[in-house]
Amino acid sequence: MDRYRLKLVSCGNDYAKVRKAICSGFFFHAAKKDPTEGFKTILDNHTVYLHPSSSLFGRPPDWVVYHELVLTSKEYMRNTTSIDPKWLLDVAPNFF
Repeated sequence: MDRYRLKLVSCGNDYAKVRKAICSGFFFHAAKKDPTEGFKTILDNHTVYLHPSSSLFGRPPDWVVYHELVLTSKEYMRNTTSIDPKWLLDVAPNFF
């Protein structure tokens, strides 16, 4: 039975590791804060906004990745996390 034991890996309190892992899967959904309004997507320079239910709403970071876009009165990003833009080069160098 011991030979089938899985080794559990933890990030401890280093949540940047988790955010970088999310970034590696959703790098094509990256967006940069626009100084005039909302965010601009990296892929097509489309204006999008943080969803009002987001924990990042009201204190937007400079860079995010998102899971999905929802169109209501504006196009909102849902399930967002802040990222370091350097991670984009680390996780997808051929894309950027």
